[in-house]
Amino acid sequence: MVYPFSSPNGYEERLNQQFSGYIYYSLQIGPELLNSLHEDLGISFSEEATVVAHQNAPLQRYTDTGTDREIDWVIADRDKLVGYESKYGDSLSSNQLEDELDKLELNAEGRDVILITVTPHTTRPRILGRFEDDPVHWISWSNISRQLTHIEETDIQAEQRPVLRMLQDLFEAEDMHPFTGFDHHDKLQYRYFIRDLRQELDQTAIENPGKVNTSTTKDPEPSSWKRLVPKRLDIPFVRESRDDTWKRQRSYLTATVDTETHEVHAGIVFNLREIKSHREYVADSLEELIEYAGERELQLWASMNSLNQWKEGVPRTDDPAEMRSWLEGGNKNAVRAGGTDFKKAIFVNDCSASDPAVVVQNTKNELLRQFEDFLISDDLYPWSTLEARE
Repeated sequence: MVYPFSSPNGYEERLNQQFSGYIYYSLQIGPELLNSLHEDLGISFSEEATVVAHQNAPLQRYTDTGTDREIDWVIADRDKLVGYESKYGDSLSSNQLEDELDKLELNAEGRDVILITVTPHTTRPRILGRFEDDPVHWISWSNISRQLTHIEETDIQAEQRPVLRMLQDLFEAEDMHPFTGFDHHDKLQYRYFIRDLRQELDQTAIENPGKVNTSTTKDPEPSSWKRLVPKRLDIPFVRESRDDTWKRQRSYLTATVDTETHEVHAGIVFNLREIKSHREYVADSLEELIEYAGERELQLWASMNSLNQWKEGVPRTDDPAEMRSWLEGGNKNAVRAGGTDFKKAIFVNDCSASDPAVVVQNTKNELLRQFEDFLISDDLYPWSTLEARE
């Protein structure tokens, strides 16, 4: 059915009014729907929760010295006063957030104060780093949309279900779709998968620096670098503190999506050809690596510059003896598989699942496990980072 109301169509004020209006009516039934949207923030509202202010009826008290900011909507219960600053197109301003915190404090009447920023960003806006010591949180509109999609109607009161459907329809009307599974006819699902995965990893120490490697073609001997049909999406993740010069000179964690089979894998890429420390590590720690792969049921892949090779493909094995043969059989800086020398050794785990939410979680968990094993712990990898150590 077509959304029966006027779609916000990118207008911040319309989205705020409709979203806060639906929340207002859901709270007349109970806080369960609202609480489901705040699970990742660790915030829970009691039965007394209600919308106490919005753009057309703002909080009354404001400081004599500060600007009288209009907080987009405010929810209060017995213990806390929570204000929401929503952005749909404009940027966040530190002065505005400071003024809004002051205004919430002035109206708190003994309750705890929380300010939540809601923006369309994929990851946490950098400006919020200035508020690390303040009760300021962030959530994205797309994350709210995704959480609404994952709520099962059978898990909430019957009276809440129409409100849930209206909220879901609102975000569908705004084209803020969550990842709902790979679809050969809907290429945007690849983008949604990357966005949702980046959001899941937002508060961790690894990040995707906005890079996706897709350069390939079905033609095994392409005439140009303009590629239209990637074999795989190679989504690299690096340590958050590292600069963005990693590219081919460094090893990295990766998530891959096969665009034909829609298999998803996650793991670690050792660039043996170009990073001396990594080929020394693989040579010195061969048995430990193979034992680790066997315990974790990992596959070993071999690759050239890119995981996207239509002609050679990506050789893969889960057999320990074959892993040893591949890693020992090449020259000093290569993996030799099927008579070909490859540059990279990649240990991956299959993260595929029928449930889209499970695919995202499996991929997140595998990246975090290998981050811990190879970048934090010294049991396998004797350095604190995967950057080159020449």
